Amino acid sequence: MDELVVGICYPPKWDVRPAEAVAADLAAVRALDPRVRLVDCRYVESDTLRAARGTPPLHDDLRSLAPELTAEQRALFAEAKVVLTADLPFDVRGLAPRLRWVQGIGAGIGHLLTAGLEGVRLTTAAGINGASVAEFALARLLEHAKRLREMDEVQRARDARRPFGEQLAGRTLGVIGLGHIGSRLARFGKALDMGVVAMRRDPSLPRPSYVDEVFARDRLKDFLGACDAVLAAAPETPQTANLMDADAFAAMRPGAFFCNVGRGSLVDEDALIEALRGGRLAGAALDVTRVEPLPADSPLFEAPNLCLSPHVATAAGEHFTGVFTLFRDNLSRYLDGRPLVNEVDPGRGY
Repeated sequence: MDELVVGICYPPKWDVRPAEAVAADLAAVRALDPRVRLVDCRYVESDTLRAARGTPPLHDDLRSLAPELTAEQRALFAEAKVVLTADLPFDVRGLAPRLRWVQGIGAGIGHLLTAGLEGVRLTTAAGINGASVAEFALARLLEHAKRLREMDEVQRARDARRPFGEQLAGRTLGVIGLGHIGSRLARFGKALDMGVVAMRRDPSLPRPSYVDEVFARDRLKDFLGACDAVLAAAPETPQTANLMDADAFAAMRPGAFFCNVGRGSLVDEDALIEALRGGRLAGAALDVTRVEPLPADSPLFEAPNLCLSPHVATAAGEHFTGVFTLFRDNLSRYLDGRPLVNEVDPGRGY
């Protein structure tokens, strides 16, 4: 293999680690093999465009929102065979005729699939932030069940009210998606002595010991009706878009709790608001939304008993340390002609 031009293109502001830690990781990539020529040239799209590109269907007018490429970026894409990135320009094959492999920095790659990657291998960082995101979702569940926000209000008001919480042991936790995050959530539920059920794309796969029952997609309503709390960590695919719609929320147990830490396209947000306003749900939490960042006039801000966070469930420092560990491993595999970790199956979309 001749010289391998590797582009580092992800948004630098996302890597919150000390500069020396970032520099050490870049140096480790350079030192991996003498054939590697590392080019640090960032291509960054807006959060709004990134979220819109990942939410089907793709609208042609989104192309006008893409940033104009600089001469430096064009030069990189003209040479690069490998890129580590969050974003890619539309029609990237025309800009990058030598491109052979793209390593995404996150688990979600729906927006990257709109770049026109025919003939290009794509790998994700699935599993890197599984622990931190699962911990976040568990924290939201505990916050709701134990009424922690209300206790904070009582403290601030120096009130005599006693907002007792509820016990989770003996209740049923439902998990949508049994990937790295969902599997951790299921184990957390078992550790709390909860019953645990899950919904996954292929229910014929062996059932994990920490899950009591696995449901297929066509039994969504049965699954939701069995749960006191539902935590969603599913990938973004055409099959998961609007999975949680008005009918789905109506199928949930009265007073149930819902949390989504997967992809914003999973939830019909108007339906969620109505389920909260009507009292069908006792509470909900979203770390991801259909549009990011969430506009200040979004009705989600006014929805009762809804906790919002701006896509921050991961622990950014640990995430990027893990990303570079994965990238070095995959780059070594690529150079040796070995299978890559987390390679996307185009048929599944993840």
